[in-house]
Amino acid sequence: MFPDELKDIPIFEKIFCNRTLNMKSIKAIGFDMDYTLALYKPETFEKLAYNETLKKLVEIGYSKEILNWEFDHKYMIRGLVIDKIKGNVLKMDRHRYVKVAYHGFKELTREERRKLYDVENVITYEEPNFALIDTLFSLAEAFLFIQLVDFKDKSDKLNHKNYSDIYLDVRKSIDLCHRDGSIKNKVSENPGKYIKKDPNLVPILHDLKQSGRKIFIVTNSLWDYTSTVMNYVCSINKSNENKKWLDLFDLVITGSQKPSFFMSKNPIYSVELDSFSLKNIDLLTLSKKGAIECKVFQGGHFKLLYDILGIKTGSEILYIGDHIYGDILRSKKEIGWRTMLVIEELEQEIKEIQNLKDQYILCDSLNKKRVHLENEFERHQILEKESNNEKKEEIAKKIKKIGYDLLKLKELEKKEIKNYHHNLHPIWGELMKTGRQNSRFAAQVETYACLYTSKLTNLVHYGPHKNFRAVRDFMPHDLNE
Repeated sequence: MFPDELKDIPIFEKIFCNRTLNMKSIKAIGFDMDYTLALYKPETFEKLAYNETLKKLVEIGYSKEILNWEFDHKYMIRGLVIDKIKGNVLKMDRHRYVKVAYHGFKELTREERRKLYDVENVITYEEPNFALIDTLFSLAEAFLFIQLVDFKDKSDKLNHKNYSDIYLDVRKSIDLCHRDGSIKNKVSENPGKYIKKDPNLVPILHDLKQSGRKIFIVTNSLWDYTSTVMNYVCSINKSNENKKWLDLFDLVITGSQKPSFFMSKNPIYSVELDSFSLKNIDLLTLSKKGAIECKVFQGGHFKLLYDILGIKTGSEILYIGDHIYGDILRSKKEIGWRTMLVIEELEQEIKEIQNLKDQYILCDSLNKKRVHLENEFERHQILEKESNNEKKEEIAKKIKKIGYDLLKLKELEKKEIKNYHHNLHPIWGELMKTGRQNSRFAAQVETYACLYTSKLTNLVHYGPHKNFRAVRDFMPHDLNE
């Protein structure tokens, strides 16, 4: 429901703005499907992906005992990095300083982290030696990788494989599960078991379309699965006719191969809705208004989308997706689309942060006290150098006392910050922070997402012509501390 004032919107349902965006300038709004239009239930969907991947691994020679393993859908978070070579999973801050690292289920000490990932090594943390956990789809494979690293270290059954081999096997197996229908067939048979329904979805799509915008989907899923999922999330009751949801959209592009869709000139085909067959189309007709009756395509690239929708520049498009790399970074960086990132887990984390206000205030207070003691310590060191012999001994005692208090305070602050983070997540801490710094994931969100929110239907709280305004940027010298 549209609120009387912005402050009436629950904070976990607000849309947060990194870059000012006036919706009046947006002529087309696009959506990813998985984890954007369709939100999955992690306790069933990710478990399904995990179990099917285990089966594939056994088929290629892994021990059958792994079939008895269980998946903890709460163990991993987004924004982590997998070190394929060393078998570690890392969480780093915006400066790429590794703050948390695990080898299997063993946490690395600060000394171990610094030895492997010292900032002086100038590690890029990119492919081929590293993999990014930047979507909820990646959580199951990351957890399975941790389990297999632990299994390799504690037994001799994977001696013939290094950590990179293991990661590649997991990646190939989960990709095969998505391609051969192991996952999607089960979801299609019982979508209610795996997909959440949001009653605000259809009204939001209807209102956006009524506002005069072109509404489209660009998804990597193929038409058969797209149709099943969208029919479920857009249906109000069982009597709805199949594909009725298509009336809400001007264009649907399936099998888009994002992020390639934003960078390469892939061929495009029209999709026959009932038979799922593909037909070649004359590209010249795409630029002629009304020449194409079909609204469902497979493949293609962003320039063809412009032709179909009558868009001139990327800044006229707002694209909403959940994948920081495949949806947001490339569409923003390569072609200048305006972007909104869906961070589903943000809703629960914001609620938990609200409950931890006292702990946050304590950590902040300890930090201020530490800064004060550090200044006192430095001031007395200067006084000691400038004083005569009679006062040196007295000042030296004060320095020793301040140094002792400072050491104790640092230990207490470190402990309380760790407690704060562990209350948010017992392994990795707060999604957007590492210690007091923004996390690497938060830095990407800030750089590439014009807007971000916990789910796209939070748009229900805002008018279709809302002018989203970014908060003022601050440099350290701007702040009066």
